[in-house]
Amino acid sequence: MSYDKHSKEHELLEKIEELIQEGTDTYRQGNSLEIPAWDVSIQVEINQLSDNGAVINYYLDSPQWDRQVFECCAGAGQDQQMAIGMAQGSFVFGMLDGIRAMAQEAPLSEMETEFADSRHEWEVYQSNLVGMGDMPQDTDAENIWELLQDEIQKRIGGQKLCYVKAYCAKNGDEIIGECRINDMPIPELGKIMSDYARSWKTKGFGSQKQFFFLLQKEETHIPYPYTEEDIAEAVHMAISLYHKCINDESDTRYLELLQEELEDSDLVEELRNFLPEMCAQHAFPAIQCGEKIGICCGDVQTDVYKTQLASYYFIYKALVKELYDDFPNELFSALVSTSSMYNAVSGAKKKGADLEKGGKLFISYGFSNNYQLR
Repeated sequence: MSYDKHSKEHELLEKIEELIQEGTDTYRQGNSLEIPAWDVSIQVEINQLSDNGAVINYYLDSPQWDRQVFECCAGAGQDQQMAIGMAQGSFVFGMLDGIRAMAQEAPLSEMETEFADSRHEWEVYQSNLVGMGDMPQDTDAENIWELLQDEIQKRIGGQKLCYVKAYCAKNGDEIIGECRINDMPIPELGKIMSDYARSWKTKGFGSQKQFFFLLQKEETHIPYPYTEEDIAEAVHMAISLYHKCINDESDTRYLELLQEELEDSDLVEELRNFLPEMCAQHAFPAIQCGEKIGICCGDVQTDVYKTQLASYYFIYKALVKELYDDFPNELFSALVSTSSMYNAVSGAKKKGADLEKGGKLFISYGFSNNYQLR
């Protein structure tokens, strides 16, 4: 179906202005909707649009946060406007409602965590519970938080903001459960959501979606020195230098050159360790690696969740973008061949086993004694 994408996205921003209500002042700047009272800006991108369906991406930024917040909403209806309305309503009454609660400083609760030998205090905000179809009669807005809070608490590090999306649906015997932290799927939490939906005594289709925002208090927050864009540039630099060095077999100065460019030994160690394993995970997608990894500094190993590390998923997202942007085959193979996963797969095959058939690995990384978790 033909349509003016820019004009349609402009209309979507206008509609969000109308739906925000409560007299909140807003204005549009370029392709962004600015909400000064919340110190938040929103960008809208049409992902897909048809006669009776819509998939819309929403990007939210604030100088108070250390990351961009992302949400993808789908809608379906008898016509295009109804489909767009469903998607917009899902965003405004779901994620944006949680952003509103955070801006208005109306927390659900508070929590305290420890990471990297530091204490972190958090305010927890929740959105409306957006439900559709046939749902349990005893549905409560705090049900999902009560189910997830202990597991979420284990998985947050020192970030300024963590946002959690929880979703589940039931249609007869068909069950869907998903939970994302900072837009990365967390299978163990997804199972909790599946089990929750499975317990519903309902017959028809029903779904629930809710967001939680964990905002760290200024008193305990230790700012991470890099933005996601900074890490993306560092990943590009690391890959380019690695490619240069493997093309010149006499040049073994990869880490030295990377250190000169980045001037951050902790980030250099993370790139050295994580990039090969992430490439290997793309090479062997059937092998599960789990959410936890081991950080070995000398004889001391600390097990952490990937979501706790400030850089891990920034590096992952940047690498994925690089992989889809004409990534040289010889570079990909060289990185995979230096990974622990490749060694494990090769070793298993020599013994007649095949880890690609339901294999699961726990990966430990070797770091220097000077490395600092953050």
